[in-house]
Amino acid sequence: MQQARSIESYAAIPMWQSSSLQCPLCGSRRRDYLFVAGQSRMTQCHECHLISRTGADGAPVAAGSGACSYKLDSATDAFVRGGLVAHGAVELLEVLVGPGDPRLGQDPRLKVTTAFASDGLAGVTGKYDAAFVNGAVEEVADPLRLLRDVRDKLRPDGLLWVFVNDGNLTRVPSETARMPCHVFSPPTLLRLARVAGFRTRSCGVVNRPLDVPAADARLDTRPPFPRLHRLRAALPGGAQVRSGLVELRAIVTEVQEAPTLTIVMPVFNEARTFRDTFDRIYAARIEGVERDVLIVESNSTDGSRELVRAIEKMPGVRVIYEDRPRGKGHAVRKALAAATGDIILIQDADSEYDVADYDIVLEPLLRLSATFVLGSRHMGSRTWKVRRFNDFPMLSTLMNLAHQGFTALANWLYEAEMRDPTTMYKVFRRECIEGIAFRRDRFDFDWELVCKLIRRGHMPVEVPINYRARSYAEGKKVRFFRDPWTWLATIVASRFESLT
Repeated sequence: MQQARSIESYAAIPMWQSSSLQCPLCGSRRRDYLFVAGQSRMTQCHECHLISRTGADGAPVAAGSGACSYKLDSATDAFVRGGLVAHGAVELLEVLVGPGDPRLGQDPRLKVTTAFASDGLAGVTGKYDAAFVNGAVEEVADPLRLLRDVRDKLRPDGLLWVFVNDGNLTRVPSETARMPCHVFSPPTLLRLARVAGFRTRSCGVVNRPLDVPAADARLDTRPPFPRLHRLRAALPGGAQVRSGLVELRAIVTEVQEAPTLTIVMPVFNEARTFRDTFDRIYAARIEGVERDVLIVESNSTDGSRELVRAIEKMPGVRVIYEDRPRGKGHAVRKALAAATGDIILIQDADSEYDVADYDIVLEPLLRLSATFVLGSRHMGSRTWKVRRFNDFPMLSTLMNLAHQGFTALANWLYEAEMRDPTTMYKVFRRECIEGIAFRRDRFDFDWELVCKLIRRGHMPVEVPINYRARSYAEGKKVRFFRDPWTWLATIVASRFESLT
């Protein structure tokens, strides 16, 4: 596979160093130095980006040190208990790092057995329907071994539910004795579970309603733009803020060797380019990846529906027919609800993007170093692929300026460093969108998808791709005097509205 040219947002890395300690997640010995707090040296694995405490103090926090698992706020507690019961869990193994929240054990629907990570699971007998691992993978020297031991204690189809700190190092205690062994992000936590042999189902930052207080002082965070959050909370649907936790859910089942890719293709009045684009997609082969093409046809009037009917019975092709056009966003949302692949790639039916770039945008996801990838048209001045319309040169200039303005606004609101959030090539793991409610129907869905994935904790990795803009005469559908207002509203609203 072609080498990915990615620019990933690391924490401040003033130097590169070699460490004698192996990364417990990927085995690499290359580490990037981050900072020192007291006697704790925090470094980041150069390969998988797991942040760990290294040096002489790299041992896990011992029992009796004062370390404890997280206390869940009332909304998150109800979410966890409801999820366990919905899964059919009766016998639950609770793995803690220290004294935790007693409410799970008080639920009459659950029979809870508690084990402490510092003691290991050697004394735990029997099989369980589910395991709830609260903060423990952060405080053991070998989190991979811990999850493999947990897997051995679960029945087939047993549920694993892991909670860790959301990785905000500004909230990590600075005292040496309380620095965690590891600091996980959604990509590294997902990688941990998959390497341990689980089939992952959901991963991302947990959000709680604004009016629900944090039960744990370590997770009591002040939301950005508090006045706007309070204003949104007064409207229907309420407002949500980060709870300070990342959750992962996974199932004990056979893990497929080859990941599956679902290519989502919305089609409306694309008779000029559909068949050529489809043929290139269908002929594309990615080593080690099984793929299917999911087409949503929105009752075109130019013959596109007949072209889609001609290929609907081809192997690996699924088609959803809509009775009327409701917008690209509506078509993509319908496809996401039906997608079955481990990875989802959105592909327009036009010829603006190059199918040969699939390996570039997929590589960070296939090596489990990212959960969300953007194929960027604007990776620096020499590769800036602007919109150029020969028939409307002034319009192309205005659209390029608007793109930069909207991107700057989104980067400020979401604390991101994106260059091309409106690219068509948005590729992500299916676990990223689990539980997110998408609402937009037109091209504003592009912004909603990016903004809500970032809020869920999946910061995009951008890689360079090829791009050739088509003009309005060639079928471009974005309306300059209509759609930008919906983009602005979506960027702002998605920052404050409820994700679920």
